[in-house]
Formats: sequence, structure tokens, C-alpha cells
Amino acid sequence: MIFEPAPPNDFAEFINTYYERCRRVVPEIEAIGGKWEFEDLLPGMSDFDYRFIYADGMTAADWCRAADAVGEVHLELCVSQPDWARKLEHLPGGNLTWEELSNPTGYCPEYRQWHFYHTAAPDRLKDVEDGFAARGWSEADERYHLGKFLAYYGPYDRELNPAINLGSYESKYPLHSRLMHYLPPPVQSAISILRQETLVGKLEALRLACDMFPETSVFAEALDIIGRHYEVGALYEDPALAQLEQRLLEGIQTVGRHLADAITILPDAVRTGPEQWRDALNDLPVDLGRTVFDSIKWARLTKGRFYFYVNAPSFFDTTWLIQSELDRLGELFFRTPLCAFWELTTGEKTDNPVEIVPRLAPDILPQEEVECVLTVVSISTGRQEGNALELARQAVEVFNGFYHALHKIAETALQT
Repeated sequence: MIFEPAPPNDFAEFINTYYERCRRVVPEIEAIGGKWEFEDLLPGMSDFDYRFIYADGMTAADWCRAADAVGEVHLELCVSQPDWARKLEHLPGGNLTWEELSNPTGYCPEYRQWHFYHTAAPDRLKDVEDGFAARGWSEADERYHLGKFLAYYGPYDRELNPAINLGSYESKYPLHSRLMHYLPPPVQSAISILRQETLVGKLEALRLACDMFPETSVFAEALDIIGRHYEVGALYEDPALAQLEQRLLEGIQTVGRHLADAITILPDAVRTGPEQWRDALNDLPVDLGRTVFDSIKWARLTKGRFYFYVNAPSFFDTTWLIQSELDRLGELFFRTPLCAFWELTTGEKTDNPVEIVPRLAPDILPQEEVECVLTVVSISTGRQEGNALELARQAVEVFNGFYHALHKIAETALQT
């Protein structure tokens, strides 16, 4: 195979440019971070999972304004910097105020896996980091990381994570997907549980795995291939590729065998295994108020995402991205928070949250926002062959009203 050589790493320039451009139009943005460590951002291959932190006091109208403004910046950068298309796969997903980030009652273990690059409020960031350090390890951390480990436990799924917006590096994606998207996350979470401290980096996790699990060589193999920017031609065709997948699965299974003694939140972890752990984890009680907020916080810049995809330049592939957002719209932003909200406020469970939406007016939602919510539900369930782009356009038109409704629902849930 002939490979495109690894390009220079311009992630630092990209992150700084994105942050400054967005702050210019949304001055409330006071920090930018991303998942993992900087070394995990592989030039030519990685996208960037941004996280913005905002000044306190953001209203629903402020979040809608931020979504519009960041969506415009995102589009402008994609048009002017086509080589950044992979980095611009989506707008920032995590959007919190300092108060939300630092509030102990709203703690989310993923926050500790965010690496921050720039901030206009260094004292606030230090307070947050000091607060995380003072928390130590908790059941919430174990639960999060066990759930993440189990989400990846099993054979590699060739239908997930399609190769998009990679340009001349697309040929390397089969190995990137397996060695950076599939292998490190469960290893990273398992080691976090074993050490009772959150591990931030993916490559760091693989290096630690080499020492902690010497019975398997797959972690060293993965590091070697990643270090060669995936230029190992013999691995791209079956049966060699299938054999690599099997070695990766066996590596994850090896890690899993070490986990049982470290699990404290499940009653019989030592006498059972990952399949039983899944069921037991799902049976643990959940904080319904947090469930509502944890769903809705990811919706804050979603209108900007849809706007960007609707207006993206022709070289930017949006098909799979729009479909993914439409799925999130119906499940993460509607069904999950509405079911949790209804159970929290009434004590009743519902399998059909569409039926409860009209009952939220007028005490919680005005009628016009009820209509926006029902329209978004219709959009999220209306996908047919070839109509995803049109549904995205419709989502842009109605999303502000939908987000205002979500914001009210979250406020009510957190006060319950």
C-alpha cells in the first residue's frame, strides 16, 4: 500500500484559533478543553472533542445565541481551512458554566478526563482542578468507568465509526479506528478502576497496560503501529485484519479478568463476569435530576451543529453526522430527559413521553414551546431515505423553542 505521510501536528494552532474566534463572538466563553491528552490528537486522523466553559449566569437565550455564533465560526473555518475538516467534525459537545463544572452535586466523572488548553479565568480553572483532586475516588467514578468498560467489551464492530472527512488519510482509518477508538477507552477505564484514579490519556493507558498486563503483547503492538502512523500495509486485509481484531479483543478480555476484585459497587462481581455486570449496573438506582441535566447539557450547541451541517461546503461529508444528530435528538435530548423528569416529578414511569408533553402546559411550558417539542419529536422520528438534510433544516428552524423548553424542564428537575 502507498500511504500519505503523517502531516505536521497543527492541533495547537487549530485549538488556539478556534478558541479566539469563538470568544470574539461569545465573550462568555472562558476556557477550551478537550477529551484526552494532547499527544492523543494524531495529525491527519483525529477529530477533536471540544469542551467550552462559560461565565456563570448563562440563560436559555444566551445558550441559543452561543449556538448561532459558534455555528457561524465553525462554518467559516471549514470553508477557509479545508484541511481542518476532520477537526471540525462537530461543534463543542460539552458546554458548562464554571458553577456547573465545579458544583459537587453536579459532578460528572468525565470532567476529569478533560485537558484544558486556554482559559481567560485561570483562578477559576485552578479552583475546579483543586476541587476534583480533593474529591479523591468515589463510587460515581467507579460506576462511570465500569459502564464505559462494558460499553466497549466485546468484538470490534466494523459498522461503527465510518471513515469521513479524512481526505488523503482515509486509507489509514481502519487501523486508527481499531487502535484509538476501540482499544484505549475500555483499557483506560479499567486501569482507572484498578488504580482508583482517573486516567486522562489514551496512549498513557496503553503504556501502563504494557506494564500491568505483561501476559499480552497487544498493547505494545498497538503503540508501535500508532507510532508508525498506521503504515503497516500487511494489516489492512483479512485474514490479518480479523486476526488483529481478535488480539485486541483478547487484550480487553485480559484486562477484564483483572477487574473483578476491584469492583465494589456490584454485589457478586468476583463470581460473575462482564455480561452479568452489565445487568447489575443497569439495576443500580440513578439520580433522576442529574439524568435530566446530563442529557440537556449536551443539547446547548446542537442548533449550531445542525446549522453547520446544513450549510457545510460540498467537500465536507455530512450524511452520517446528520443521522447521528437526529438519533441523539430523539433519544438523548427528548426521551431520556422527559422520562426521567416525569418519574422525578410525579413518581410515575412512562414508556411514551410524547403523551406527557401536552400535560406540561401551562404550568411548566407555554403552549408554543410544547409545539416546538412535539415538532422536534416528529423530526427525530421522520427519517426516510434521502430526507436527513431536510430534517436538519427543520431542526434549525425550531430548535430555539425546543431548547428553551429543555432548559425549563432541567431547572424544574433540579429544584425538585
